[in-house]
Amino acid sequence: MADEPGRTLHFVPDAPRVAPDDGSVTVVLDSTWTATGELGGNDRVIGIRGVGGRLLEDRDLITETAERLDAWASASGIVDKLLVEGTSMWFYLRLSVWVWFQQRILWTAIVDDLVRTVAPSRIVCDPGTDDVVIEAARLVAARDGLEIEAPDIPEVDRSGHAAPLPTPAARAPSAAASTGMAQFGRRGLGKVRRLIAGGPGSDASASATIQGLPARRRAMTERLDALASESGRLLVVLEHTRQRVETAHGPRDVNPYLSPVVNALRGSALEPIEIDLKARVDDDTWWEQLNSPDGARLLPSSAIWRAGEAEDHAHGDGEVEAGSAESWIAIVGAIRTPVVVHGVDLGPGLTGRVSQLAARWMPSKVRAVTSIRALLRRLRPAGVLLADEYHRQDWLTAARAENVPVAAIQHGMIYRGHNGYVHRERPETLALPDRTYVFGEWERDVLVHASVYRDDEVRVSGSPRLDLAEAAPDADAAALRAELGVRPGDRLVVLSGTYGPAYRRFHIPYALDRLLDRPWPHVHLVVKQHPGEQDRGPYEALVTGVTAARGFAPPPVSVVQHIDLYRLLRCADAHLGIHSTVLTEAVAAGTLNLLADTLAASDLLGYVEAGVAVPVRDGADLLAALDAPGAITPQARSAFLARHFREGRASDRLRGELLEWLA
Repeated sequence: MADEPGRTLHFVPDAPRVAPDDGSVTVVLDSTWTATGELGGNDRVIGIRGVGGRLLEDRDLITETAERLDAWASASGIVDKLLVEGTSMWFYLRLSVWVWFQQRILWTAIVDDLVRTVAPSRIVCDPGTDDVVIEAARLVAARDGLEIEAPDIPEVDRSGHAAPLPTPAARAPSAAASTGMAQFGRRGLGKVRRLIAGGPGSDASASATIQGLPARRRAMTERLDALASESGRLLVVLEHTRQRVETAHGPRDVNPYLSPVVNALRGSALEPIEIDLKARVDDDTWWEQLNSPDGARLLPSSAIWRAGEAEDHAHGDGEVEAGSAESWIAIVGAIRTPVVVHGVDLGPGLTGRVSQLAARWMPSKVRAVTSIRALLRRLRPAGVLLADEYHRQDWLTAARAENVPVAAIQHGMIYRGHNGYVHRERPETLALPDRTYVFGEWERDVLVHASVYRDDEVRVSGSPRLDLAEAAPDADAAALRAELGVRPGDRLVVLSGTYGPAYRRFHIPYALDRLLDRPWPHVHLVVKQHPGEQDRGPYEALVTGVTAARGFAPPPVSVVQHIDLYRLLRCADAHLGIHSTVLTEAVAAGTLNLLADTLAASDLLGYVEAGVAVPVRDGADLLAALDAPGAITPQARSAFLARHFREGRASDRLRGELLEWLA
């Protein structure tokens, strides 16, 4: 193919109906698509799933992205450019930037691979092509002197940095914005808070149809005042999507990391005060939760801003300097640190992305820290309890400024390349909790030896989620199977989903492609979606397309989200993990664990080496593993659990430790 003159590499969002006859090579960007009919076996029409999957077989993009990003951060000095009261918000932005940057590295590699294989003189990107694909195509085309035709995407400025996303100031210029550094007076800040909280004059207020909304706000203000009359309590900050768990009293939606600890501390000297950053008084579902028996000490997110407003009245006017979007763009946009991948420089795009995020988030983080500090002064808690604290740098900053101790409970799975937990350096500007409670000794070793945590900052508590699982009633497998429509005699295999863009576009589709190389007789696939997934994902379309192309019937597929994970695992014949915390949960639940061992970064915790997961690379492996449920021995499972989950009730242990430390 490489010797044909004038060859075009053509990116299209959806598959063409017929193969092109103009000498071009068409790349279909829908990773759930599988070629059938005339397009099957035609080397002029390529599915992106196979291209990306083959690259990821030998390339650990998780580790590579972290190493490149940390090298850029160190060389560029970004850590010290994003300070709020002595804490760098880079460690907040880093996770979002990592996801974005991983996509750019991957797509640069994909376009580079295609250009080397196809040897085109021209690249065409159809309308609807993802911006990240267009970016990579333009960079590679410029590198090789190729002609390119592609839709316009956000332009770059004269320095080569991507233009920032629109901000309120950019959409509606004001005198303050034109100064380059916005000055927020206390009255102005109060207005911002009312807008965020849905107060008078806000869009939320204008569109609200709820009767008695002012009364709801007054009720929550009175609750804040009543809780502020106490002191020395534990302030628990909730943010995650609640998950369904089965209890002796029926199903409940809870925070699986923090709710067990809250329940254990009720009635103690650290009687918890909860604030949920998702809770809104103008939402009927949340209003019901705020007024439920379990919600009597729960505050909505607007309490953060209300606390600051009360201080405005008490202390008079002042000024908070947040910085305009333009000022943050100027600060970050001056960076010229290159990141060369496959002969192209991703540095300008990376700098542009960080500029975008800084413009969007830094003014709000400045205001948030100020308001959280005001809330802490109002409530005077003995301590703050968090999970997912690496996304809560504003809370860590405010607590440090107010001398309030912070405890954090492990969120999800910790592994050696985790961008929230693993740091290569510990500057003074990195805010960490005073204590981080992890599930097991293995996780503690990662934080102390592979990251920068001090020995006395990490405690092994066990998993509060397991307390919920152990207290749950026995699972009725027959009832669950009937609920999911699993036919008698079929084996129930749980596939754990995820919401990361690279995982949903490449990891999961490529693994299922490999595994569905033959029929799965008497298998019902149940996809347990991640709480963060906002749609049904690629699962059903992928299974249907692959099996149709290969000429056999697909296994039945059910997609579920609001279901108790442990109930599901305990009723399943096996769990199939591709990149998920559920691989560890399946060990705890005693479920046969199958790991789709198709990519370089498939096994993050050494499940296969520990003998608690069976590697499966194709359909033959999967069916053989289902026929040999004893492949995972009780001894291997016990040894793994001993390393990753401390025995005993974690919530009771945390209750004792927190009371001894903070009460």
